[in-house]
Amino acid sequence: MKPTTKLLTFFAFLGLIAFTAGCPGNTTKTNTTANAARNTANPIPTANPNAPAGAQPPNMRGAATAAVTVEEFADFQCPTCATVHEMMKNVTGVYGSRIKFIYRNFPLTQIHKNAYDAALAAEAAGLQGRFWEMQNQLFTNQQAWSNSSDARTLFTGYAEKVGLDTEKFQSDLVALPTKQRVDSDIERGRALNVSGTPTIYINGRTVPPAQMNVDSLRSLIDAELQNVALKNQSQPPAGSTAPSATANTSATANTSATANTSAANSTPTNTSAANGAK
Repeated sequence: MKPTTKLLTFFAFLGLIAFTAGCPGNTTKTNTTANAARNTANPIPTANPNAPAGAQPPNMRGAATAAVTVEEFADFQCPTCATVHEMMKNVTGVYGSRIKFIYRNFPLTQIHKNAYDAALAAEAAGLQGRFWEMQNQLFTNQQAWSNSSDARTLFTGYAEKVGLDTEKFQSDLVALPTKQRVDSDIERGRALNVSGTPTIYINGRTVPPAQMNVDSLRSLIDAELQNVALKNQSQPPAGSTAPSATANTSATANTSATANTSAANSTPTNTSAANGAK
């Protein structure tokens, strides 16, 4: 193998490792060991049902009443999240109202200096009904603003591009309600033990990094949709009478009738016995 070919193969391998790992959070050696032990015991951990709800209403696509929920925790400055962003656009386009896709902000501020401000920018755009347009701008132009010393100016440019009132956008960018939405998502992520991005849940079950591709995501969603359909088929239609209830009623009536008849027949026998005693 030529040296150039070997070098290209090596960098391709490093790229695969980086994508699989995603963007790690601020984890210590102890936490890493604990996470490894937990993952060995439960390869597909489920979300904590008692975790805080996150920003409400959430940034959502699809139908609020959909039986399958896909929830992603992401960092706008995370390169892997930018790649997964394209995948999720594909997935949400395919399933439409059959799923509920929720995007959660989880900026890794300890390694990404502009990630938190990017999350604020997306939420500020959301206050004007343009969250998804800004989300797309931030991921598409990630390399342009990631290391900028004046990222907010670039964000304002994106705001203008997607048709926002830039004066209101700049005001909302530093407003408390915007910060509270981002912080609420972070609080939920921490309660779910999210330690890196992207982290994706499908109906509360964690998607392993190796399955963060369009084909695998679609297979997992299809399986959940099938499970929901089978569950619905096994339930009787609303307003119908369960057969077991009728059977139990008949059995109770028959038992009572038999008991009453036996009691009536036994009365003369008891009377005769009493007369015999006399």
